[in-house]
Amino acid sequence: MFCAFSLGSAVAEPRSKVALGRYLFNDVRLSKLGNRSCALCHSPYHGWSNTFSKTPDIYGQLATLNTPSLLNVADYSTYMQGTTKLTSLVETIKRPLLSKHPEEMGMEPQLLIARLKSASDTYSVLFADAFGSTEVTLDKVLFALAEYVKTIRSTDTPYHQYLQTGNTKLLTVAQQKGLTLFNSERLNCRACHGGPLLNNRTAVNQSNFANTGLYGIQSGDKYYYPAEAQGLENETGSHHDNGKFRIPSLVNVTKTGPWGHDGSFATLTAVIESYARAGRLTVSGLNKGDGRNHAQKDPLIKGFSLTNAEKLQLLSFLDALTVPAQNGLSEHASPFCALVKLKGREDIANCIPPFVYRD
Repeated sequence: MFCAFSLGSAVAEPRSKVALGRYLFNDVRLSKLGNRSCALCHSPYHGWSNTFSKTPDIYGQLATLNTPSLLNVADYSTYMQGTTKLTSLVETIKRPLLSKHPEEMGMEPQLLIARLKSASDTYSVLFADAFGSTEVTLDKVLFALAEYVKTIRSTDTPYHQYLQTGNTKLLTVAQQKGLTLFNSERLNCRACHGGPLLNNRTAVNQSNFANTGLYGIQSGDKYYYPAEAQGLENETGSHHDNGKFRIPSLVNVTKTGPWGHDGSFATLTAVIESYARAGRLTVSGLNKGDGRNHAQKDPLIKGFSLTNAEKLQLLSFLDALTVPAQNGLSEHASPFCALVKLKGREDIANCIPPFVYRD
Protein backbone atom coordinates (compact mmCIF):
# COMPACT_ATOMS: atom_id res chain seq x y z
CA MET A 1 0.00 0.00 0.00
CA PHE A 2 1.22 3.50 -0.78
CA CYS A 3 -0.23 6.97 -0.38
CA ALA A 4 -0.98 9.59 -2.97
CA PHE A 5 0.90 12.84 -2.59
CA SER A 6 0.72 16.26 -4.20
CA LEU A 7 3.36 18.27 -6.02
CA GLY A 8 5.81 19.89 -3.67
CA SER A 9 4.38 18.37 -0.50
CA ALA A 10 7.22 15.92 0.10
CA VAL A 11 10.27 18.18 -0.07
CA ALA A 12 12.89 16.42 2.01
CA GLU A 13 15.85 18.63 1.09
CA PRO A 14 16.47 22.18 2.40
CA ARG A 15 13.96 24.55 0.91
CA SER A 16 16.66 27.10 0.13
CA LYS A 17 18.24 24.76 -2.43
CA VAL A 18 14.83 24.01 -3.91
CA ALA A 19 14.10 27.74 -4.16
CA LEU A 20 17.38 28.35 -6.01
CA GLY A 21 16.65 25.38 -8.26
CA ARG A 22 13.23 26.82 -9.19
CA TYR A 23 14.84 30.07 -10.35
CA LEU A 24 17.50 28.21 -12.34
CA PHE A 25 14.94 25.84 -13.89
CA ASN A 26 12.95 28.78 -15.26
CA ASP A 27 15.86 31.03 -16.29
CA VAL A 28 16.77 31.34 -19.98
CA ARG A 29 20.31 32.32 -18.90
CA LEU A 30 20.97 28.58 -18.76
CA SER A 31 20.83 28.29 -22.55
CA LYS A 32 23.69 29.60 -24.68
CA LEU A 33 21.43 31.67 -26.91
CA GLY A 34 19.09 32.72 -24.10
CA ASN A 35 16.13 31.25 -26.00
CA ARG A 36 14.98 28.55 -23.59
CA SER A 37 14.85 27.45 -20.01
CA CYS A 38 14.51 23.94 -18.65
CA ALA A 39 10.78 24.71 -18.36
CA LEU A 40 10.40 25.10 -22.13
CA CYS A 41 10.85 21.38 -22.69
CA HIS A 42 9.55 20.37 -19.25
CA SER A 43 6.51 22.56 -18.83
CA PRO A 44 4.15 22.10 -15.86
CA TYR A 45 1.37 23.08 -18.27
CA HIS A 46 2.07 20.01 -20.42
CA GLY A 47 2.60 17.31 -17.81
CA TRP A 48 6.26 18.35 -17.30
CA SER A 49 6.95 17.52 -20.93
CA ASN A 50 5.97 19.44 -24.09
CA THR A 51 3.96 19.10 -27.28
CA PHE A 52 6.95 18.56 -29.61
CA SER A 53 7.30 15.14 -31.23
CA LYS A 54 11.06 15.45 -30.85
CA THR A 55 13.11 17.86 -28.77
CA PRO A 56 14.38 20.88 -30.75
CA ASP A 57 17.86 22.17 -29.93
CA ILE A 58 18.74 25.85 -29.46
CA TYR A 59 18.98 26.26 -33.25
CA GLY A 60 15.61 24.61 -33.87
CA GLN A 61 17.10 21.36 -35.16
CA LEU A 62 15.18 18.28 -34.01
CA ALA A 63 16.83 15.65 -31.85
CA THR A 64 15.95 11.97 -32.18
CA LEU A 65 13.83 11.45 -29.06
CA ASN A 66 10.65 12.75 -27.53
CA THR A 67 11.02 14.69 -24.26
CA PRO A 68 10.13 12.47 -21.27
CA SER A 69 8.08 13.94 -18.43
CA LEU A 70 9.88 14.95 -15.23
CA LEU A 71 6.89 14.00 -13.07
CA ASN A 72 8.09 11.64 -10.32
CA VAL A 73 11.44 11.22 -12.09
CA ALA A 74 13.28 11.38 -8.75
CA ASP A 75 11.81 7.97 -7.98
CA TYR A 76 13.28 6.36 -11.11
CA SER A 77 16.31 4.08 -11.03
CA THR A 78 17.53 5.26 -14.46
CA TYR A 79 16.90 8.69 -15.95
CA MET A 80 17.27 8.48 -19.73
CA GLN A 81 15.20 6.56 -22.26
CA GLY A 82 18.03 4.91 -24.15
CA THR A 83 20.75 4.23 -21.59
CA THR A 84 21.10 2.31 -18.35
CA LYS A 85 24.21 4.22 -17.31
CA LEU A 86 22.70 7.46 -16.03
CA THR A 87 21.66 6.62 -12.48
CA SER A 88 22.55 10.01 -10.95
CA LEU A 89 20.01 12.81 -11.27
CA VAL A 90 22.79 15.43 -11.11
CA GLU A 91 24.73 13.80 -13.95
CA THR A 92 21.54 13.43 -15.97
CA ILE A 93 20.76 17.16 -15.67
CA LYS A 94 24.30 17.98 -16.77
CA ARG A 95 23.78 16.20 -20.11
CA PRO A 96 21.17 18.49 -21.75
CA LEU A 97 22.69 21.56 -20.09
CA LEU A 98 26.17 21.04 -21.55
CA SER A 99 25.59 18.66 -24.45
CA LYS A 100 26.96 19.54 -27.90
CA HIS A 101 25.29 16.82 -29.96
CA PRO A 102 22.57 17.99 -29.90
CA GLU A 103 22.93 21.42 -28.32
CA GLU A 104 19.80 21.20 -26.20
CA MET A 105 20.93 24.09 -23.99
CA GLY A 106 24.41 24.46 -25.50
CA MET A 107 25.84 25.97 -22.33
CA GLU A 108 29.51 26.34 -21.40
CA PRO A 109 30.39 26.14 -17.67
CA GLN A 110 32.30 29.43 -17.54
CA LEU A 111 29.62 31.27 -19.52
CA LEU A 112 26.95 29.94 -17.16
CA ILE A 113 28.89 31.09 -14.10
CA ALA A 114 29.54 34.52 -15.61
CA ARG A 115 25.88 35.03 -16.45
CA LEU A 116 24.69 34.08 -12.98
CA LYS A 117 27.30 36.35 -11.38
CA SER A 118 26.10 39.21 -13.57
CA ALA A 119 22.61 38.64 -12.16
CA SER A 120 23.81 39.05 -8.58
CA ASP A 121 20.73 41.09 -7.62
CA THR A 122 18.70 37.93 -8.18
CA TYR A 123 21.12 35.15 -7.33
CA SER A 124 23.52 36.29 -4.59
CA VAL A 125 20.97 35.86 -1.81
CA LEU A 126 19.68 32.60 -3.29
CA PHE A 127 23.17 31.03 -3.44
CA ALA A 128 24.04 32.34 0.03
CA ASP A 129 20.85 30.89 1.52
CA ALA A 130 21.33 27.56 -0.26
CA PHE A 131 25.07 27.04 0.20
CA GLY A 132 26.25 29.57 2.77
CA SER A 133 28.23 31.49 0.16
CA THR A 134 27.51 33.69 -2.83
CA GLU A 135 30.09 31.77 -4.89
CA VAL A 136 28.60 30.37 -8.08
CA THR A 137 29.85 26.99 -9.33
CA LEU A 138 28.58 24.46 -11.83
CA ASP A 139 28.28 21.81 -9.12
CA LYS A 140 26.03 24.07 -7.05
CA VAL A 141 23.84 24.83 -10.07
CA LEU A 142 23.41 21.13 -10.87
CA PHE A 143 22.76 20.20 -7.25
CA ALA A 144 20.10 22.90 -6.81
CA LEU A 145 18.41 21.89 -10.06
CA ALA A 146 18.34 18.27 -8.90
CA GLU A 147 16.81 19.25 -5.56
CA TYR A 148 14.13 21.20 -7.36
CA VAL A 149 13.36 18.39 -9.80
CA LYS A 150 12.83 16.09 -6.80
CA THR A 151 9.82 18.23 -5.84
CA ILE A 152 8.10 17.56 -9.18
CA ARG A 153 6.01 14.68 -7.98
CA SER A 154 2.43 13.55 -7.66
CA THR A 155 0.33 10.41 -7.65
CA ASP A 156 -2.80 12.35 -6.78
CA THR A 157 -4.94 10.53 -9.34
CA PRO A 158 -8.36 8.84 -9.06
CA TYR A 159 -6.66 5.47 -9.54
CA HIS A 160 -4.15 6.00 -6.73
CA GLN A 161 -6.89 7.33 -4.46
CA TYR A 162 -8.84 4.15 -5.20
CA LEU A 163 -5.79 2.04 -4.31
CA GLN A 164 -5.37 3.93 -1.07
CA THR A 165 -8.98 3.72 0.04
CA GLY A 166 -10.45 0.73 -1.80
CA ASN A 167 -13.41 2.94 -2.73
CA THR A 168 -14.46 1.88 -6.24
CA LYS A 169 -16.73 4.92 -6.52
CA LEU A 170 -13.61 7.01 -7.12
CA LEU A 171 -13.49 5.40 -10.58
CA THR A 172 -16.25 5.59 -13.17
CA VAL A 173 -17.81 2.36 -14.39
CA ALA A 174 -15.85 2.68 -17.64
CA GLN A 175 -12.60 3.21 -15.71
CA GLN A 176 -13.26 0.16 -13.56
CA LYS A 177 -13.80 -1.94 -16.69
CA GLY A 178 -10.66 -0.47 -18.21
CA LEU A 179 -8.68 -1.39 -15.09
CA THR A 180 -9.96 -4.95 -15.36
CA LEU A 181 -8.78 -5.06 -18.96
CA PHE A 182 -5.42 -3.53 -18.01
CA ASN A 183 -4.84 -6.30 -15.47
CA SER A 184 -6.34 -9.09 -17.57
CA GLU A 185 -4.36 -12.05 -18.88
CA ARG A 186 -5.50 -11.12 -22.39
CA LEU A 187 -3.91 -7.64 -22.38
CA ASN A 188 -1.41 -8.14 -19.54
CA CYS A 189 -0.48 -4.44 -19.44
CA ARG A 190 0.43 -4.83 -15.78
CA ALA A 191 3.39 -7.06 -16.68
CA CYS A 192 5.36 -4.01 -17.84
CA HIS A 193 3.44 -1.21 -16.14
CA GLY A 194 3.42 -2.25 -12.50
CA GLY A 195 4.34 -0.49 -9.28
CA PRO A 196 3.19 2.89 -7.93
CA LEU A 197 4.28 4.75 -11.08
CA LEU A 198 3.19 1.99 -13.49
CA ASN A 199 6.66 1.84 -15.04
CA ASN A 200 8.15 -1.39 -13.69
CA ARG A 201 7.88 -4.99 -14.76
CA THR A 202 6.13 -7.18 -12.24
CA ALA A 203 8.53 -10.08 -12.89
CA VAL A 204 11.58 -10.02 -10.62
CA ASN A 205 15.04 -9.20 -12.02
CA GLN A 206 13.85 -8.25 -15.50
CA SER A 207 15.08 -5.16 -17.34
CA ASN A 208 12.77 -2.14 -17.46
CA PHE A 209 13.83 -1.57 -21.06
CA ALA A 210 11.84 -3.08 -23.91
CA ASN A 211 11.48 -3.22 -27.68
CA THR A 212 7.74 -2.81 -28.24
CA GLY A 213 7.72 -3.40 -31.99
CA LEU A 214 7.37 0.22 -33.10
CA TYR A 215 9.65 -0.41 -36.08
CA GLY A 216 10.72 -3.32 -38.21
CA ILE A 217 12.99 -1.94 -40.93
CA GLN A 218 14.29 -5.00 -42.79
CA SER A 219 17.89 -5.26 -43.91
CA GLY A 220 18.89 -8.72 -45.04
CA ASP A 221 17.57 -11.20 -42.51
CA LYS A 222 17.43 -8.69 -39.64
CA TYR A 223 15.04 -6.01 -38.50
CA TYR A 224 16.01 -2.63 -37.10
CA TYR A 225 14.77 0.56 -35.51
CA PRO A 226 15.79 3.81 -37.28
CA ALA A 227 19.57 4.26 -37.21
CA GLU A 228 19.42 7.53 -35.28
CA ALA A 229 17.55 6.00 -32.31
CA GLN A 230 18.28 2.33 -31.74
CA GLY A 231 17.81 2.24 -27.99
CA LEU A 232 20.21 0.26 -25.83
CA GLU A 233 22.08 -0.97 -28.93
CA ASN A 234 23.63 2.51 -29.13
CA GLU A 235 25.07 1.82 -25.66
CA THR A 236 25.98 -1.87 -25.86
CA GLY A 237 26.70 -2.34 -29.57
CA SER A 238 24.64 -5.53 -29.50
CA HIS A 239 21.80 -6.05 -31.98
CA HIS A 240 20.08 -7.98 -29.20
CA ASP A 241 19.36 -4.56 -27.65
CA ASN A 242 18.04 -2.94 -30.82
CA GLY A 243 14.94 -0.87 -30.14
CA LYS A 244 14.99 -1.30 -26.37
CA PHE A 245 13.93 1.85 -24.54
CA ARG A 246 13.00 2.50 -20.93
CA ILE A 247 9.43 1.59 -20.02
CA PRO A 248 7.65 4.90 -19.28
CA SER A 249 5.44 5.73 -16.33
CA LEU A 250 1.74 5.91 -17.10
CA VAL A 251 1.01 8.48 -14.37
CA ASN A 252 -0.43 11.52 -16.17
CA VAL A 253 0.07 9.80 -19.52
CA THR A 254 -2.95 11.52 -21.08
CA LYS A 255 -1.18 14.88 -20.66
CA THR A 256 2.19 14.04 -22.19
CA GLY A 257 1.47 13.44 -25.87
CA PRO A 258 2.72 12.88 -28.46
CA TRP A 259 3.76 9.41 -27.31
CA GLY A 260 6.49 6.85 -27.97
CA HIS A 261 10.22 7.25 -27.48
CA ASP A 262 10.32 9.34 -30.65
CA GLY A 263 6.92 11.03 -30.36
CA SER A 264 5.60 9.13 -33.38
CA PHE A 265 2.20 8.34 -31.86
CA ALA A 266 -0.26 11.23 -32.14
CA THR A 267 -2.93 9.53 -30.02
CA LEU A 268 -3.14 6.99 -27.21
CA THR A 269 -5.60 5.08 -29.38
CA ALA A 270 -2.78 4.53 -31.88
CA VAL A 271 -0.53 3.29 -29.06
CA ILE A 272 -3.15 0.74 -27.96
CA GLU A 273 -3.70 -0.39 -31.55
CA SER A 274 0.03 -0.99 -32.00
CA TYR A 275 0.09 -3.24 -28.93
CA ALA A 276 -3.10 -5.01 -30.06
CA ARG A 277 -1.47 -5.73 -33.41
CA ALA A 278 1.73 -6.98 -31.67
CA GLY A 279 3.77 -4.30 -33.43
CA ARG A 280 3.26 -1.28 -35.63
CA LEU A 281 3.10 -1.43 -39.41
CA THR A 282 4.73 1.48 -41.24
CA VAL A 283 3.60 1.31 -44.85
CA SER A 284 5.80 3.96 -46.49
CA GLY A 285 8.83 6.20 -46.06
CA LEU A 286 12.34 5.58 -44.77
CA ASN A 287 11.05 3.60 -41.79
CA LYS A 288 8.81 1.30 -43.80
CA GLY A 289 8.46 -2.11 -42.23
CA ASP A 290 6.54 -4.27 -39.78
CA GLY A 291 7.50 -4.02 -36.12
CA ARG A 292 5.63 -7.25 -35.48
CA ASN A 293 8.47 -9.11 -37.21
CA HIS A 294 11.32 -7.60 -35.18
CA ALA A 295 13.24 -10.49 -33.58
CA GLN A 296 14.18 -8.35 -30.56
CA LYS A 297 10.58 -7.37 -29.82
CA ASP A 298 9.69 -8.13 -26.21
CA PRO A 299 8.08 -11.58 -25.90
CA LEU A 300 5.22 -10.07 -23.90
CA ILE A 301 4.12 -8.10 -26.98
CA LYS A 302 1.91 -10.87 -28.38
CA GLY A 303 -1.09 -8.91 -29.60
CA PHE A 304 -4.69 -9.16 -28.44
CA SER A 305 -8.25 -8.64 -29.59
CA LEU A 306 -10.14 -5.58 -28.40
CA THR A 307 -13.61 -4.35 -29.25
CA ASN A 308 -14.22 -0.64 -29.81
CA ALA A 309 -16.10 -0.50 -26.51
CA GLU A 310 -13.17 -2.11 -24.68
CA LYS A 311 -10.74 0.29 -26.31
CA LEU A 312 -12.75 3.21 -24.95
CA GLN A 313 -12.80 1.59 -21.50
CA LEU A 314 -9.02 1.20 -21.54
CA LEU A 315 -8.61 4.83 -22.57
CA SER A 316 -10.96 5.79 -19.77
CA PHE A 317 -8.76 3.95 -17.27
CA LEU A 318 -5.70 5.80 -18.56
CA ASP A 319 -7.60 9.01 -17.88
CA ALA A 320 -7.96 7.85 -14.25
CA LEU A 321 -4.15 8.11 -14.03
CA THR A 322 -4.28 11.88 -14.63
CA VAL A 323 -3.04 14.36 -12.04
CA PRO A 324 -5.41 17.36 -11.62
CA ALA A 325 -4.26 20.14 -13.94
CA GLN A 326 -3.71 22.80 -11.30
CA ASN A 327 -1.98 20.60 -8.72
CA GLY A 328 1.03 22.51 -7.42
CA LEU A 329 1.25 24.98 -10.30
CA SER A 330 1.54 27.97 -7.96
CA GLU A 331 4.52 26.33 -6.25
CA HIS A 332 6.22 25.89 -9.62
CA ALA A 333 5.38 29.25 -11.19
CA SER A 334 8.28 30.93 -12.93
CA PRO A 335 9.69 33.91 -11.02
CA PHE A 336 10.63 35.45 -14.39
CA CYS A 337 8.39 37.32 -16.80
CA ALA A 338 7.82 35.35 -19.99
CA LEU A 339 10.07 36.08 -22.97
CA VAL A 340 7.05 35.54 -25.20
CA LYS A 341 3.54 36.11 -23.92
CA LEU A 342 1.33 33.08 -24.46
CA LYS A 343 -2.45 33.17 -24.63
CA GLY A 344 -4.02 32.20 -21.33
CA ARG A 345 -0.77 32.47 -19.37
CA GLU A 346 -0.24 35.16 -16.80
CA ASP A 347 3.07 36.15 -15.24
CA ILE A 348 3.18 36.21 -11.46
CA ALA A 349 2.95 39.59 -9.75
CA ASN A 350 6.28 41.43 -9.64
CA CYS A 351 7.94 38.96 -12.01
CA ILE A 352 11.61 39.51 -12.78
CA PRO A 353 12.40 40.77 -16.31
CA PRO A 354 13.91 37.88 -18.29
CA PHE A 355 17.48 37.70 -19.52
CA VAL A 356 17.83 39.05 -23.07
CA TYR A 357 20.58 37.51 -25.15
CA ARG A 358 22.84 39.83 -27.11
CA ASP A 359 25.43 38.41 -29.47
